[in-house]
Amino acid sequence: MHPANTLYWQACATKYPKYFNDPSRVIEFGSYNINGSIRGLFNCTDYLGVDWRAGRGVDLVSLAHEFKTEKPYDSVVSASMLEHDPHWEKSLNALLDCMKDDGILILTWGSALNEEHCLREAPDGKFHALPAGKVIQKLKAEGMYLHEFQYEKLFVERLAIRNRARGGMGEATLVAFWDSKYAEGEQVIDALVAEDE
Repeated sequence: MHPANTLYWQACATKYPKYFNDPSRVIEFGSYNINGSIRGLFNCTDYLGVDWRAGRGVDLVSLAHEFKTEKPYDSVVSASMLEHDPHWEKSLNALLDCMKDDGILILTWGSALNEEHCLREAPDGKFHALPAGKVIQKLKAEGMYLHEFQYEKLFVERLAIRNRARGGMGEATLVAFWDSKYAEGEQVIDALVAEDE
């Protein structure tokens, strides 16, 4: 993960501590550790890392859209996976299916302005830049409450650390719940920019 993405996940760990610590059950989709991992931000003994291929940070090999569980998770997370997933819409369904009613969904992904990268990290060897508007529409259609959405660049600028860790406009960040009563703190929703027009 690049520095700006790491900063976003660190901010989430501070803002939503109950979902990052025991007794929360956590599942991470796209857990293969390529250039850093979010796993170290979680202090949870029940943590499952899922990816389509075996490797560092992977506890279970499975395509995200094929994953099934009978015991739901408190925290469903994914960092920079969706843009490498040819089945992103089905995968989002799988993520939601394994989430508790009072759980949290945290995603970061390469949206439409994200530059093509890491082709070998995708099961089909392709890059699938994913407009933020499509992800937001999908989650709302499924009944999710969007608590936060912002572009990584705007998040980094808000922290006034522009010179320390630059974020690309193409990386999107999102926090969602099934019910607004589980959201803590202020809601942040950035207006969608030209990439979704």
